Amino acid sequence: MTPKEGCSNPIVDGSTDSPGSREAASAQALRHRAEERASAMPKDIEALSPELAGRELHELRVHQIELEMQNEELRRTQEQLEVSRARYFDLYDLAPVGYFTLSEQGLILEANLTAAKLLGVARGVLVKQPLSRFILREDQEIYYLYRKALLETGVPQVCELRVLKKDAAPFWVRVEATTAQHADGASVWRAVVSDITERKRAECTLKTTNVELQEFAYALTHDLQEPLRMVVNFSQLLEQEQGGKLGVDADKYLSYTVDGALRIERLVRGLLAYWEVTEGGGDRFSAVDCNYLLSQALLSLQTSIQQSGAKVTSDSLPTVTANEVMLTQVFQNLIANSIKYRGKATPTIHISVMRIPEGWLFSVTDNGIGIEPAFTERVFGMFRRLHGSEVPGTGIGLALCKKVVERHGGRIWVESEAGQGAVFKFTIPTGGALTSAPGFAD
Repeated sequence: MTPKEGCSNPIVDGSTDSPGSREAASAQALRHRAEERASAMPKDIEALSPELAGRELHELRVHQIELEMQNEELRRTQEQLEVSRARYFDLYDLAPVGYFTLSEQGLILEANLTAAKLLGVARGVLVKQPLSRFILREDQEIYYLYRKALLETGVPQVCELRVLKKDAAPFWVRVEATTAQHADGASVWRAVVSDITERKRAECTLKTTNVELQEFAYALTHDLQEPLRMVVNFSQLLEQEQGGKLGVDADKYLSYTVDGALRIERLVRGLLAYWEVTEGGGDRFSAVDCNYLLSQALLSLQTSIQQSGAKVTSDSLPTVTANEVMLTQVFQNLIANSIKYRGKATPTIHISVMRIPEGWLFSVTDNGIGIEPAFTERVFGMFRRLHGSEVPGTGIGLALCKKVVERHGGRIWVESEAGQGAVFKFTIPTGGALTSAPGFAD
């Protein structure tokens, strides 16, 4: 409210520390001294000697001048306070957000003009009304729990809910509140209310668009599998039956066709796996033995391990709360990655683990070709591959690992230098939860 409307001013509240109150106290003290001086004078002024009377009169005039100076200073201070008061109320009333002061019972004690405009009513109508009157019925429970937490804990609270506006549709607001003490000493809470309708509308539109894109991507990759499988099968059959009969060039073209079809098939399978990790169905997590998960990953990689002669060892691994299929996928992809990017020496891979405050830290260490430090973050990007077509792969495996670990609430990174091998590290927090996905190794 403005000063004319009788709203209390949180800035000018009679505090003894304000400049005006200090000036007033000084003037009051001076007045008391003058009164004491006057009362100490003899009642019979004529009995005073001319010298004493002149001295007393001089003292009174000095006090009079001091009082006039104090009064002038007090007047100037009062004018400055009025200017500050008017400036404050301009800022208060014209702020782009609504300000409310409410009692512990939720009654509106004060509100600025923006708050009244948000609700579409006159400010006078708001005073002494419960704020809950303007909240959509479906969101009353949100408001109740919000106010309860604020008053019980005293900790600032934030919530988002819908409010009613006269002759208009409900709209979304963000409410930020904190407890305070009113000028009369009563406990109150102050709330800042901002209109977030446009943000909510944009979020809804973006969510709808994302869902449609996800459904399209899933349908596209899922429906591509059958025709791709046919291309692969018939290309392989043609290569087997006609190989060496159609000439060198034809054999080369057939080989290119089969390889290209197989790469596309792996890419589609990778995209499907990535979609499942990112947008897959309901939460399924439980206590899983990581030793068992590692054994399943090694079983899936048995052919690659035998062909490369890789030696894979591990510490005794813990039991963690995780999704069995997805965590197996992380072990499988990281070990496969170490085998794929091996150096001239026989691949040696070790999986270790250590307890950390938030859960478990796993490390997959290899003696492969390593990664330049400048690229250690790039390798986790979708389709980001450092070696092009010279090393087979889709560029999805490490991106998938990152998504899986993040769905557990952990993080993943790599420490490496070119030619010095790599150490992939990831954390699994205690009590992690995530969604299901099929196994996949890039």
